[in-house]
Amino acid sequence: MAFTAYSLLTGALLLAAPALAQVMPADTTRRAPATLPTAPPADENFDQFGDAGDAGKSYNTQKVLYLTPTKLITVGYEAQLPYDLTSTGPGLLPATAKTRVSAARGLRLAFNAPVISRNSLIVNLGLTYWDTALRLAQPDASPYFQLLQNGLRTLGANATVFKPLDKVHFLLFQANADASGNYTTPGDISGKNFTFSGTAIFGWKPNDNLQWGLGATRTYRAGQLLYVPVVLYNRTFSPQWGVEVVFPARAEVRRNFGTTALLKFGYELEGNAYYVGQAAGSDVYVRRGELKPRLTYEQQLSGFVWLSAQAGLRYNYRNDAFRTQNPTAERESLFGSEPALFANKLTNPLYFNLSLNLVSP
Repeated sequence: MAFTAYSLLTGALLLAAPALAQVMPADTTRRAPATLPTAPPADENFDQFGDAGDAGKSYNTQKVLYLTPTKLITVGYEAQLPYDLTSTGPGLLPATAKTRVSAARGLRLAFNAPVISRNSLIVNLGLTYWDTALRLAQPDASPYFQLLQNGLRTLGANATVFKPLDKVHFLLFQANADASGNYTTPGDISGKNFTFSGTAIFGWKPNDNLQWGLGATRTYRAGQLLYVPVVLYNRTFSPQWGVEVVFPARAEVRRNFGTTALLKFGYELEGNAYYVGQAAGSDVYVRRGELKPRLTYEQQLSGFVWLSAQAGLRYNYRNDAFRTQNPTAERESLFGSEPALFANKLTNPLYFNLSLNLVSP
């Protein structure tokens, strides 16, 4: 875990150098020029000029007033309070075992930077590393518990493309490739660990207070592969109030305190399919989905450095283990669900997340 987190963070800091250079203050030691430039004629109309590469065409931007600042680098830590885990399986005569999970916590690192930033096109590339170390009271009570002793983690890469079409319309694309499982080093990752997700949205931005769109997504957020519609809705009603929605993934009501602090209440759906090895002669994939009602406070510390503190409930939406990564057509009965290798029940603890962030100007 430590090697993976350190390698990711080191790479992120090296890659972030160009982005940091864009947000650092200019050199103030330079002397003013000896003569001032000549003022333009009074009747000069600058509206007739535009980006030379775009033949003067005007485009909308991805900015919405008072929206939560975009995070370039995040160094965070998340912890859940203790909870109970009950597992039943495998086979025709399944056994039921119970354990206390006394710790579920780990680093959350993220890096995001623009590689193309023009009026007519913005492309961002990102890296993420999420770790959840697990401490079980009775790991030998079930073969499933033994597979969880190494914890669960996700190492991912993502790309986001914002393509404005004109002053109002835009296209938004996002693609993710994640390696999720109980591996402890990058060398342990195999093709069974990978999941691929993507989203495409057609949107409208009639003004700087409203941005909305409709689209579709291929996602593992609910713990298994789903193809569902998606709604984007970012709206600022006043300098104090707004909403930020990418439904069904997340939705939040925002309360701004000037431009240096904000408070948000809402939820996020998190999850993925994790390959954790073999048990009972079969591959084991944990389809893990968590619904998180939460309260988030974000505060500017200095310049582009922000602190984020989050608290909420980790509600178990899905956490069963299957022989395959994705759902199959197999059913226990005509109206039954797909049979699980290990059927699990989790109690729902509170969780906390604290992070330092370098944000975009």
